[in-house]
Amino acid sequence: MTQLDRYLFRQVGLPFAAILACTTAVVWLTQVLQRVDLMVEDGGSLLAFLRVTGLLIPSLVGVITPFAVLGAILYALNQLALDNELSVIGAAGGSRVRVARPLLALALVGTGIAAWVNVDLQPRSYRALKATVQEVRSDLARSLIRTGVFTEAMKGVTIYADEVRPGDQYVGLLIHDQRDSRRAYTYTAERGVFTLTAGGPRLLLARGTVQERMSATGRVRVTQFSETAVDLATFERAQGPRWVEPTERYVGELLRPDPASLRRPDEAGSYVAEGHARLATPAYALAFGLMAAAGMLTAPVARRGYARRVLAILALAVALRTAGFVVQGAAGDAPTLNPLQYAVPLGAAAASAGVITGRFWTVRRRRVSDRPDLRAGLVPA
Repeated sequence: MTQLDRYLFRQVGLPFAAILACTTAVVWLTQVLQRVDLMVEDGGSLLAFLRVTGLLIPSLVGVITPFAVLGAILYALNQLALDNELSVIGAAGGSRVRVARPLLALALVGTGIAAWVNVDLQPRSYRALKATVQEVRSDLARSLIRTGVFTEAMKGVTIYADEVRPGDQYVGLLIHDQRDSRRAYTYTAERGVFTLTAGGPRLLLARGTVQERMSATGRVRVTQFSETAVDLATFERAQGPRWVEPTERYVGELLRPDPASLRRPDEAGSYVAEGHARLATPAYALAFGLMAAAGMLTAPVARRGYARRVLAILALAVALRTAGFVVQGAAGDAPTLNPLQYAVPLGAAAASAGVITGRFWTVRRRRVSDRPDLRAGLVPA
């Protein structure tokens, strides 16, 4: 790498790091505010809250990186053009391809970062995030059950205990569950204890009753028990293993989804489209970098600046990314469209590279003989 390459790479590398860090921080703060309920409603600790919000950062980096590459190259080239440094480089014999080399290197760095996030870091961080949230919510009994207080654990579920004793023991328990509009359950027990089992956290009840009231008939069925268990920590979870969301799955699990892991058979197409999107999305960093370089390096000298050209490149990048989202959505229903997810960014990258090398963009110079006032070789006074 020559001194010019190092200089240009530094000019785009520093803005790239700044844009990526600042934008990620701003978006992260908006996500943090949406998860305050983890502490307020679920009783999570500050450490668990920071862990959950911190695990959101990798997914944000994967989305923001292509736009950070675009913004960094636009900013750097705009500054170099306004300071006439690009003109000096051109006058010294530096071609557009020569200037674009370090810009391409930054675009490839951004592509590598986005690929690493999409393929490995994002699913790993989301799995850790879900595990942390599950751990916090598994402590529901400890955080919500208070002595002599009726607590609404969630909409339709009320918990009460006459006394809370050390060791997660409870005396005089009542649990009322009316989430199902057709029937309501009321558990009463003399004693209860919170414990973790192989099937998850449970509240073990001793010597009590279960009252089931049918809304249609108004009849109440009472069942006595000596011991029973209530899945208090995960009321919203269905029976069986926890459903793994697409954001938690690795690319191989998305491209070849297990039918048993799907909620509906017709979801397989959307999973495959998500898998291809994970592989195709990093190419937008390359496409955006080359688009910015092509747009700015072919711009004529303008004393008024390059604001219009910069805005046009930004609009084109947004349109390109929107087209990628549209293709991904359509590929969920028509798997034959999945190759288009790669064609959109790679096609834009190839076209931009052609513009930089002059394959699709040439400076047309007017010949002297084409001008009527110079055909005779004289310029009128």
